Amino acid sequence: MKLLSTAFLVSALVAQQALAELTFTVKATRNGKPVPASEIKLEPFQPSRNARTASNSRVPPPPANGKERRTNPSSYSSNWCGSVNHATALNPIKKIHAYFQHPTCTKRTGVATYPQAAAFWAGIDGDTYTSALLQSGTVCKIDNSTGIVRNEAWWQWYPSAAYTITSLPVAIDDWFEVTVEATTTTSGVITLENLTQSLIYTITITGGPTLGRVDADWVVERPTVGGSPAGFAHFTDVWFQDAYATRTTGSLGILGANQYQILNSCSSAEYDDSNEVSWVP
Repeated sequence: MKLLSTAFLVSALVAQQALAELTFTVKATRNGKPVPASEIKLEPFQPSRNARTASNSRVPPPPANGKERRTNPSSYSSNWCGSVNHATALNPIKKIHAYFQHPTCTKRTGVATYPQAAAFWAGIDGDTYTSALLQSGTVCKIDNSTGIVRNEAWWQWYPSAAYTITSLPVAIDDWFEVTVEATTTTSGVITLENLTQSLIYTITITGGPTLGRVDADWVVERPTVGGSPAGFAHFTDVWFQDAYATRTTGSLGILGANQYQILNSCSSAEYDDSNEVSWVP
């Protein structure tokens, strides 16, 4: 994630012009009370093509550490680790939801690439539909060998806009609730809540790149930083809980999703239709 040069203040009331034609507004509450516009701050970073990339590795082996992979099909990816379920264009995804706890991140042993990072998010598209991806969550970043970790909240509508929410604090073990809603193929609402710190951010977006609304993603990712894959930071287990996606008719859960693994770096498994876990093997 390549940060642009200047931070800026986002009004809670006035739409801001992002890249291309995308515009958005941001509102926030703390303990149920509105956060003043002067305290809402976002910082743009270069939108990254974080769509899943394939891997030529063999079919993953059964999981270790007492976690049981059940019946979901499993395959390798080079950058996504988690569950992705699918809808059809005739019955598209409207909203995706999950709770997760921001993990402890540390330098990964034997990895000399910096920065190291790991991102934890829910989103729509980016797997079978790669032209656009609407997503939000948290990320940990380790810039160099000192091992100092930055924990951040963020959202992105690839390929038009990406922002770190610098005024939304992220601490180890904080619980987050994320909801990403595609109100149309080119508009949406992201709600990212730090439940531990009683902060809710709502981003309302229009003019985004056209979504297919066919992929429902609950993912731990090795992100791209500055155009290249970051070193993949070590992280404690991440559970996506109460995970679901609504469609025009009906819903999707974890069961029946594709379980993506990153060879020797990240394993994932479904627990039931509402919960899945990703971990460092």
